[in-house]
Amino acid sequence: MNDTPLPTLAGPGELARMNRLATIARLLAGLAHELNNSLQIIGGTVELLADRSDVPPDVVSKLQRIGGQSDKATLAIRQVMAYGREVASDTSTVDLSAVVRQVLALRHYPLSRAGVKVVLDGLEGPPVRVRADERALTQAVLNLIINGEESLTGQPARELRVGVERDAALVRLRVTDSGPGVPAELRDRIFEPFFTTRSNERVVGLGLTVSREIIERTGGRLTLADGSPGATFVIELPVS
Repeated sequence: MNDTPLPTLAGPGELARMNRLATIARLLAGLAHELNNSLQIIGGTVELLADRSDVPPDVVSKLQRIGGQSDKATLAIRQVMAYGREVASDTSTVDLSAVVRQVLALRHYPLSRAGVKVVLDGLEGPPVRVRADERALTQAVLNLIINGEESLTGQPARELRVGVERDAALVRLRVTDSGPGVPAELRDRIFEPFFTTRSNERVVGLGLTVSREIIERTGGRLTLADGSPGATFVIELPVS
């Protein structure tokens, strides 16, 4: 005789609640898409205006502030949608060094504007091939770069070091910032959803959570390395 209990069926009230949640999720997805498109136009226009030689310095400063807020809003929308969405992994052979260069090219203007010096290590030479979903991996690396960038706000020395190491089985990507680091009592919570060590109310606290889920879905690992000053996040991926 099978003693396995039968699954509990949802009642009418629970089904109605689930339907409402599903409807809200669809509405939020559409809203996020529209907001993201508008923010992309705002950010691109601001960047073009700020680069013009005929714009006064005080106006450039204001435009840069607008661009910074647009970047933060865009990132918040992406992180919330990525956290709430289950995406099938499309794993293939990916050049990790090319992904890193693409992300750094995307963040070149904000990093330069913030006075962040970027140091690359081990990205020259032959392609660094790993098994991953290229789109998801790009999002994870972007989250780590922006996390390091934000940790350097207000720091006298602003350096972001991105390095790649490889052996026979694994490739390791290290993203190290020269910021204040993560206090020992908070290290175990750093990957929790919506947790952040920053006081900025615009920081959602999902970047590291989403990045870890992406990397683990690929069969890799994302960890916070020991050591100070600053913080070092390490992505480990299987060699292709």
